[in-house]
Amino acid sequence: MKRALYVLSFLAFVFLFPFSLRSGNGKNLKTEGSENDNKTEKIIATFDIQSFKISKEGMVSWTSKNESGSLPFILEQYIFDKWVAIAKVKGVGSPTPNSYSIPIILNSGENKFRVKQKGYDKMSRFSDAVTFYSKKEAVNYIIKNKNQLLEFSSDTYFIVYNPYGAIVKQGYGNSLNISEYAKGYYCLVYDNKLGGFEKKKVLFKNTFYPIEINTPRFLKKRKRRQ
Repeated sequence: MKRALYVLSFLAFVFLFPFSLRSGNGKNLKTEGSENDNKTEKIIATFDIQSFKISKEGMVSWTSKNESGSLPFILEQYIFDKWVAIAKVKGVGSPTPNSYSIPIILNSGENKFRVKQKGYDKMSRFSDAVTFYSKKEAVNYIIKNKNQLLEFSSDTYFIVYNPYGAIVKQGYGNSLNISEYAKGYYCLVYDNKLGGFEKKKVLFKNTFYPIEINTPRFLKKRKRRQ
């Protein structure tokens, strides 16, 4: 019961505060050109999407027109009830059709993507969301290497939250070093699913001992109702 209440409070925190813009390797996304440059040029987002495709190999491609200036396109993926920025590419900025492609790692099952631009006026313009269903095998994870490594069964996009609801790590990969994580319960979003693990203090050589736990029952019911 105590753990269920904790997870409920954690989810409330996550959905009240937006995800930080991060790139696939866990670092903050860097915008091409500074915010002051955009203000000086007074570029606004005006693009129109002519086509938007997702391949089974994991390539997101789109063609846009009517761009009024060079603004970055931010690719977003819908991950566990939230739009998350996963990559970006610099826009050409011309009104003629321009094509873009970004390689990504698909989740098993449903994958939903869109692109957006934001101009000097702080107004964001979004494309329609496009959905692709992948037949790849679902991703699982285990704790290995004397309880210091979390290993996924295949490459996946993941996000780790600490006991206070802050993002500890996010990115693409098939493993995660958790040897330096402090004591507490961590929520893990991966393959568009929610899991978690807990690190407890123990009187052994490995000071912190992580234990894998299953997704709480009330969250499983929530996913089935969607």
